[in-house]
Amino acid sequence: MTSETPKNYIQSVLKTALEALKLDTLIEKVDLSVPDVNFGHYSTNVALVLAKKAKQNPKELAAKIVKKIEKIDAGQHIEKVEEKSGFINFVLTREFVAQQILRATDLNSVSIVADGSVPKKVLFEYSSPNTNKPLHIGHTRNDVYGMACIRLLRAVGYEVIASEVINDRGIHIMKSVLMYMLHGKNKTPESEGVKPDHFVGKFYTMFAKKAAESPEVEQELLEQAQQLLQQWEAGDGAVHEVWKQMNEWEFVGMQQTYAKEGSVFDEVNYESEIYNKGREIVLEGVKHGVFTQEEDGSVSVDLTAEGLDKKYLLRKDGTTIYITQDLYLWYLRNKKHHPDIAIVTTAAEQSYHFAVLKKLFELLQFPWAQNFFHLPYEHVFLGHDKMSSRGGNTVSADELLDLIKSKVRLVMSGLEKTKQETSNDVLIEQVAFAAIKYGYLKYEPNTRIFFDTDQTIALDGNTGPYIQYAYSRIQSILQKAGSFTQMSPKDISEPEEILLMRQLLYYAETVALAAKEYKPNLLCNYLYELASQFSRFYNAVSVVNTENEILKKQRLTLLDATGQVLSDGLALLGITAPPSM
Repeated sequence: MTSETPKNYIQSVLKTALEALKLDTLIEKVDLSVPDVNFGHYSTNVALVLAKKAKQNPKELAAKIVKKIEKIDAGQHIEKVEEKSGFINFVLTREFVAQQILRATDLNSVSIVADGSVPKKVLFEYSSPNTNKPLHIGHTRNDVYGMACIRLLRAVGYEVIASEVINDRGIHIMKSVLMYMLHGKNKTPESEGVKPDHFVGKFYTMFAKKAAESPEVEQELLEQAQQLLQQWEAGDGAVHEVWKQMNEWEFVGMQQTYAKEGSVFDEVNYESEIYNKGREIVLEGVKHGVFTQEEDGSVSVDLTAEGLDKKYLLRKDGTTIYITQDLYLWYLRNKKHHPDIAIVTTAAEQSYHFAVLKKLFELLQFPWAQNFFHLPYEHVFLGHDKMSSRGGNTVSADELLDLIKSKVRLVMSGLEKTKQETSNDVLIEQVAFAAIKYGYLKYEPNTRIFFDTDQTIALDGNTGPYIQYAYSRIQSILQKAGSFTQMSPKDISEPEEILLMRQLLYYAETVALAAKEYKPNLLCNYLYELASQFSRFYNAVSVVNTENEILKKQRLTLLDATGQVLSDGLALLGITAPPSM
């Protein structure tokens, strides 16, 4: 059995063919795509790309390449290679495709790192919430997307440091502190019977509601909050005590939510520990002519030539601002980890901030500056309403989970095909999280999500529960069949089983592409198509009752591989594949 993936094998044969025709120097990279099923397993436009450079007719050039490929492969793994309108299409042998099925989920035995490059060290920042409210459905999108990207990168061999910075200071935090000092009256989450982060969030919402009473009240409250911030920065013991207590409550509740949704961090930084740092970095930039010190003592950088604005980095009194602490944070991370790639994912409205930050990294010659990426995502709407934590109409991550769990329980209780009792809380939560996570991840990050709670829990259609159910049906078939010896499914011939085997062929490269482009939605699309193809197979082909024992074992092997890929792919998305539903 060859250790190469089919895609790698074809690329290798193509490279050899182009070298033999002395065409390899005319092209840097040969792209392969997955064509319509009628045109084979893979296709390339290499002849169309090379034709102009080689001053040859594309169809004639493609024909020459085809002949070379046929000679090099000699029928070993390629059943047919042919030219169609200048494209070169490949049909792999049944035996070669069947061989891949036995190692469909073995991502370690093949090199699927993007472009065959050496695995890199990545520092990936996600989540990074404030400590004045519970995580809401927007945070959930960030967390689910961030962890999916991290799992994908790790799956293809990258070392990833999952990181976050907790925004635990500032005027927004002091708003909650002020309300607690005025109205808390020694209340605690325990005394009120409220989850700790929700307890803190009530006081943040209280500030907004009281400030809305009149402009005068709002101004007075803002002045009081600003005074508290100044006292905090001066080290006032009483203010620090309340601030510390409220943050501790927030952290407890936040960690409970993180644990449920599967968010894990290798490193956590706190804004309160770095908010006044970075001054030396900026002054070093002034010394080297990167930044400009103004007459009033402030420091700025003019980025208008880069399509950005003039940005101040230090105030005239020498104090730092928000972007300065970001400079310091990433300076620390670079010093500690020396990453090859640095990534942060936030809501799209922060794109400008990170564009400026990236330019500052370049000016300061951070070694990974060119490989600093901001991955923006759009907002989540429940129905068609954008959430606002200030106004108190936001939906928390906890509330969303409870809502989806109640709907899942109701749906499963009314369906005969779900065999589990609806009192199975573990299963209900697994299906609910599948609905939520898949409901976020199936969209490209830059797409607004209008979260339809009924659609996301459906056991039919492009949903997480649908893919879970496909997996559970496969496990039911395998359990009914009993133990069997795996056998390469090289003799299968029914159209639906051939198409199922074809879909399995593309798993590893889909994972690689999803990791390379930071797009878990590509894996979602793949898993949905695989589950759909299994359903078509299930309705068209008998497995357990197949009289031919060899064919029965081959079909069971095919189903086992399909189940493994569904389970493995769901795990990369942070979703559990329950053995029964």
